[in-house]
Amino acid sequence: MNLINLQEALGGEPAFRLKQAKAAIFCDLIQDWNEVTVFSLALRRKLSEECLLKIEAETFISDDGKTVKALIILADSLKVETVLMRYPSGRNTICVSSEVGCPLACSFCATGKMGFKRNLEILEIVEQVLFFARYLKKLGERVTNIVF
Repeated sequence: MNLINLQEALGGEPAFRLKQAKAAIFCDLIQDWNEVTVFSLALRRKLSEECLLKIEAETFISDDGKTVKALIILADSLKVETVLMRYPSGRNTICVSSEVGCPLACSFCATGKMGFKRNLEILEIVEQVLFFARYLKKLGERVTNIVF
């Protein structure tokens, strides 16, 4: 996903377009600019080329479907793990990463064994939440809790 260029891509548009674009992404949880029908077809095409919304990830679902792990592939090809925990009470908790790897190097932990690579950028952390918000939307549910 690439939102860095969003403000630049909307540079020639009225100022309210940025607000509409952010609402579409973070409130409506769109996955494709063609879903934003208040934008002209030309603007949707431009945003589709310049501001990708796709989040590359591999998902692993537990047998009972209550835990979903996503291995999100970042722009620099590093991978970060985030987990969705769904509870019978209806609570949906996302455990997000703030680093690629871990400096603690615990022998029992796969992330620790890979060593510390770097801290995540703010949008990379937001991307983890957005990934599972979209996932839950398809199930008619929403995120209720986020843990770092």
